[in-house]
Order: sequence, then structure tokens, then C-alpha cells
Amino acid sequence: MKNFIKINNPEYFLLLFFGYIYYIFVLYDNHISLNFNYQYYLYDYNFGFIKRGLVGSICSLLFSKVSESTFVAISTVILVILGIGIVKIIDHINFKNKFYGYFLVSLLVICPAFLKNLWYDLGRLDIFGILYCLFFLYPFKKTFLNIFLLLSPLILLIHEGFFLLWLPTYFVCWFIRKNMILIKIDKIILISFIIISILVLFIVNHYGKLSISFPIFQSYLKSKSNDINNFDYSTITGGNSIFKQIYSSIILNFTHIKFWFLGIINFLSIGYIIVIFCRLLGINFKKYRVIYLPSVLTFMMFFLGCDALRWFSNMCISLYILLLCILVTNKDNISERKIIDKNFSNDIYFLIFLLLAMMPLKKLGVLWW
Repeated sequence: MKNFIKINNPEYFLLLFFGYIYYIFVLYDNHISLNFNYQYYLYDYNFGFIKRGLVGSICSLLFSKVSESTFVAISTVILVILGIGIVKIIDHINFKNKFYGYFLVSLLVICPAFLKNLWYDLGRLDIFGILYCLFFLYPFKKTFLNIFLLLSPLILLIHEGFFLLWLPTYFVCWFIRKNMILIKIDKIILISFIIISILVLFIVNHYGKLSISFPIFQSYLKSKSNDINNFDYSTITGGNSIFKQIYSSIILNFTHIKFWFLGIINFLSIGYIIVIFCRLLGINFKKYRVIYLPSVLTFMMFFLGCDALRWFSNMCISLYILLLCILVTNKDNISERKIIDKNFSNDIYFLIFLLLAMMPLKKLGVLWW
């Protein structure tokens, strides 16, 4: 862990901060309506346990009031921390051929499904699920990896949708870091992880509904903010039946061709990048085909929520995180690897032009593009 703190490639962070300068000073107002995400920083457990109340409860401990400007500041800082955390992982791999590191950092900044989309959808709770992934990529001992997996279901207290969005990615990261081999104790840990995940999901869905009238709760939220007037109360009151939710999600998500064109081309691009990296670095890609399992489970969200492009963004980020996990796991074999692939130049040209093609896009989108 001591070697992890050392910065090997400061230019990686320079690339990242140039990206953040672009977001903050050029795309400063390129956000979907912040009102929806803002409300979840106000929800807390003052009236008892409710869904998605953990983040707001922590904010209530730190601030007497959470204004919209405070919300934007907190969300921006978290996004910066996420970028630094990911780039530090790339820096730790310390490729001898710097192109790999430059490309991975540039992809993080330029790809419309990654940081650009998180900036566009600033404050979305998904970022906390992504942040937790990083625990599996840092050079902790395997005992800590087991603890991180067993504690990961608590992330459902932030958002119950992480059951499909991020818990599968945590499992696959853990599985890869175990070199795809599970001994007896690992199997016990995996079974415990599944049981705890289902139990926490049941508690959140069954006991997480608001126990007081919504007008009282709404007045309480307004007293904490003074900036917000509109709330999506269905999440905590159980206002929408599961059948209505599925119906509306199917109608919206499966009748907009643009969603699928943008989402699929981004998803396939990230998938092909993984194939190229594995080929150039001599990694057996077939061994790691399990990385697509989280995307299959995330696809179920298309039937449970109307945010089609948000689900595609999460799928793409998951693949990117899992690529880093593969690289971290094989660090000793690839960091000093020389270029021996005869198609290296063609692959490099493709990757560069792919970044150029992505540059004009300001985001992937959430409900629409």
C-alpha cells in the first residue's frame, strides 16, 4: 500500500484536470435538471428509516441546511474524487508503454458515457456505487477484499437499484481479484454476500416507505433547503405500483430508437477496447468473459426505470471498471510488456480515432439525449 501512494505518472493527473477544466468552465451549465438529484441529499431518517435516506442523513450531520449551491459543490467534489481515484489506479499499474495509460485517462475524460455523463447528471446517487468499486481495485490484502464484498450490500441504503446496477460488478471485481478461483472459504463468503444482499434489499423495500404524510415531510425538506419546490414522492411513498412502473419503463425505453443507437454504440466501443487491450497486453480475454454478467443484470433496469441512457452509462462504466480490474490483477505481467503485436499500429490508430469521434459528444444522456 506504501508504493500505491507514490505518484508514478503525474501527467495522467494533468490530463484529468484538463478534462475537469473543460467540464467546469465550458460545460458549466450542461446539466439535466438538478432538482431531482438534489432532493436525495435532503432525505434523512428524522422521521424513521426511508429508502435512499443515507446520503441525506450524512449531509444532515455535516450541514444544518443543504442549499442547492452546497449540493452542487458536494457533487462536484465527489466527481473530482472519483476521477482522481480511477486515475491513481491507472498510475499504479504504471505501464512501460505510456500510451495505454494516456488512452485510459483520456477515455475516462472524453467518453460521453463516463465522467461527462456524470457531470451532465450531477449529483446522481449512482456515483457512490461507482466509488465503492474502487475498493476492489486498490492493492488491499485479500482479507480486506472479502470484507468489502460482505459490506457492499449496505450500499443499497443509498439506492436499492444498486442491487442490479453495482452489486454484480462488486462480485465480478472480487472474483477477478481472486484470479477466478474460489476456495471453500470464498464460496462461503459468496453465499453470505448473496444472502445479505437479498436481506438488505427486502428491508429497504419493505420498511423504507415514508411513515408520515408527505406534506409534512415536504415541509421538512423545504425547511432544510429553501431552494426546492418539486419532489418525486413516489420513491418513498410507494405511490406507483410495480406494474405501472414496468409498463411506463417499457413504453419509454423500448420506443426510442435514438436511445438504443447511442447506448449500444458506446457499449460496443468499450467492449471492443477491452478486446484490443487484452490482445496487445497478452491477456486471455476468454478467461474474463464474466465481465459481461453485470451488464446482463443491469439490462433488467430497462424494465424497472425510465432512464434508458443512464442504464447504458452504468453498463459502460462497469465494463471500464472491470477492464481496470483485469489490468490490476495482471499488473506484474503487463506493466513491463514490450510491443510485440504486429497489429499494434493499426490498433493504436483505431483507439485514437475513436477518442476523436467521441470528443464532440457532451454527454450520453439520462432520459433522453
